[in-house]
Amino acid sequence: MKKEKIIEMLREDEHYYGDFGKQYLSNSDISTLLKNPLDLRTPSKTNPHFLVGGYFHTAILEPDKIKNFKIVEASSRNTKAYKEITNGEVCLLQHEVDKVEALVDKMMNNKVCRDLIHAEGNEFEVPGVCELAGNWWKGKADIVNHSEKLVI
Repeated sequence: MKKEKIIEMLREDEHYYGDFGKQYLSNSDISTLLKNPLDLRTPSKTNPHFLVGGYFHTAILEPDKIKNFKIVEASSRNTKAYKEITNGEVCLLQHEVDKVEALVDKMMNNKVCRDLIHAEGNEFEVPGVCELAGNWWKGKADIVNHSEKLVI
């Protein structure tokens, strides 16, 4: 498959994170390769910290996708209410979302950050692939800011 077609497919989350994208190594694999290479390609468990970080990332860069997060009004993930609502799925807690929204507000009220993130002509979630030492790797630039010639 031509590189342009691969990149076009990787623009879609279902391909980037799905079976098609799993044929490429990524930044997530580096830690696994360093710590325990036998775990390479073993699906990782959902981690609440990654979920919170993912919510922040989405709120800043892809706010239209924020509705995809399941948010539970519970004091912790150990409560009976949380467990009944989630059926074992790891979900965001409302107080986590509140903290992230405060961070989003802080970032977007910073003129430098806001202007870099929302500069005219910016591209978001820009995938790329390359061959390195006989292995194919994928990655995504969160933001390509052409006016400042930055990858954010």
